[in-house]
Amino acid sequence: MLSTLIGALLGSAISISAQDTSIVYPTTAAPTATTVPSLNGYTFAGCWNETDRLTEGGGARALQGNTTASNTLTPSSCISFCASLKPATSFAGLEYGRECYCSNYLSPFTVELNASMCNFACNGNASEICGGEGTISLYNKTGDVKSEGVRIGKGAGA
Repeated sequence: MLSTLIGALLGSAISISAQDTSIVYPTTAAPTATTVPSLNGYTFAGCWNETDRLTEGGGARALQGNTTASNTLTPSSCISFCASLKPATSFAGLEYGRECYCSNYLSPFTVELNASMCNFACNGNASEICGGEGTISLYNKTGDVKSEGVRIGKGAGA
């Protein structure tokens, strides 16, 4: 009875019975959030720092342009938003799991960080990464653009 009730409440992932007090956990790990390599002509360019807290940047953001925030944000929805602008922007950046920034220029004060610094799951899809605290998951329309002195592409951040 207890085993049937718990099985009904928890599904087949865990089984407990009065005679056997062992707990069986699922053998597959929960999926971890990952970056999306490319979408709609935009390529993932890495994890970059936000610049609004830097005195050198004068409080300016790494991507200055149109913004949106949503509790259903994903890389796809952010890129679609940036691509829909006239003209479409070169960069789409995601931060804090729910914020989207679009710009044709990247601040010269931003630098590429270790990918692990972008660690917030997207509010709209927990299996995807949408930046972090003060860090931006950056997507680039062409994959190799010079903007405000920062080169995106192979060798960036080196």
